[in-house]
Amino acid sequence: MAFLKKYAFQIALVCLILLMGGYLLYTYVLKPEAPLTIKQEAPSFELTDVDGNPVSLESTNGKARIVYFYFASCPDVCPPTTYLLGEVQDILREKGELGDKVELISITFDPETDTPEVIKDFAERSGAEMESWRFLRGENKEDMIALAREFGVAVIYDEEKKTFYHTNVITLVDQDGNIREWINGSPNLEAGDPDILPEDIYKQVKKLY
Repeated sequence: MAFLKKYAFQIALVCLILLMGGYLLYTYVLKPEAPLTIKQEAPSFELTDVDGNPVSLESTNGKARIVYFYFASCPDVCPPTTYLLGEVQDILREKGELGDKVELISITFDPETDTPEVIKDFAERSGAEMESWRFLRGENKEDMIALAREFGVAVIYDEEKKTFYHTNVITLVDQDGNIREWINGSPNLEAGDPDILPEDIYKQVKKLY
């Protein structure tokens, strides 16, 4: 009893430190990540890849998918965001998950201009591996704009300037064809938003499997 009385404060302090350490360990290390909830069903589609092979939403079920709408002549956000996804591709490859658990899908707004040859050149410049990264195109821009909007991407075509204006959205689709997350590929850094890193996207995708 004398020992406890003599060192009561020190013992209480140690217990408090252990409790706080345990709380911080659970909160920031051991606590499981919150799952991504289902936002909506991804719209069904059937398009063709650069080799003319048909690819549909259903044919890619069974894998998590990273879906991105772009156009190859985009003067601003599309090239750097595609390069960013190329870095995500590298992480997935290093983890042994590329193609097996996750597939990347890029869909052009502008199939009339973005021929298979144009798309291949755009993909190569981004470091894309075509085996596990599907670059798809449809018949016309009107259908692609409609599909993008169904995916939650805001897009309009400026007839006068012959260009597209769109939100820079990366969509995560689960193995069953449900949209689980929309990621802003262009955070407002001037407003204090953190820059998006390939590890951030990988961490979100990892929640799907």
